[in-house]
Amino acid sequence: MDDPIYNLLISLALIPVVIGLNIWVRQRRRHRINETGDQEFSSLSTTLMSTLGEGLAVVGSLVLIIWILGGLARFLFPAIFGAKL
Repeated sequence: MDDPIYNLLISLALIPVVIGLNIWVRQRRRHRINETGDQEFSSLSTTLMSTLGEGLAVVGSLVLIIWILGGLARFLFPAIFGAKL
């Protein structure tokens, strides 16, 4: 489980997830923009749920990016992290 190659494979598998989350949030925001460039919502509950869901998706993607970079660093620099290849 603590194998650097395992961490590298998990990191590489998470890259499409991060890209997909960011594309999903951008598309949702783009579809809500009206002619004047403001975002439109149908109700307050829609506003709150969209903001909460997209915010969690962005924060989750940032956490995954940190995890990916850690896995890559652990694979590239095993001596720093005390891992053995």
